Amino acid sequence: MIPQKSISAHSKTTGFSLLEVLITVVIMSFGLLGIASLMIKGMGLNNASYQRSVATQQAYDMGDRIRANAAGAIAGNYNAITYSASQTCSACTSTNPCTVANLSTYDACYWNTQNETLLPMGRGTVSRDGNNFVITINWDINKDGAVNTSDTGYVLRAQL
Repeated sequence: MIPQKSISAHSKTTGFSLLEVLITVVIMSFGLLGIASLMIKGMGLNNASYQRSVATQQAYDMGDRIRANAAGAIAGNYNAITYSASQTCSACTSTNPCTVANLSTYDACYWNTQNETLLPMGRGTVSRDGNNFVITINWDINKDGAVNTSDTGYVLRAQL
């Protein structure tokens, strides 16, 4: 026969390990939820960083196009480039030779088409301030369906 004292001591500790396991599972689940939210936030910030890099590259691309067509820049063909949804880009061909004005029109059209392709609702503008060209790219940063103003801008200093 088992002594009475040992039965009552055993009954007081019954289920204690199960309670410890339950508390551990709750604490671990909160930790795992925290890690998951950090991963999701990190992925979102990584995507935003990628979009900024693309926008910067696109701004440099337009700067290179302006430098390559210096005659068009001097003539003022790059002074006020804006986005137009109804643009059709006509490239220069052997039957349609390029003039300075045609090349700048093609540059603006192709550049904004690329902005729209590479960035969500990407839009680019170029304005001239003296000898400087201010190149700005905007896109839907916060995914609300509207083009948001971004802080991605590039100032091209040109000796014209």
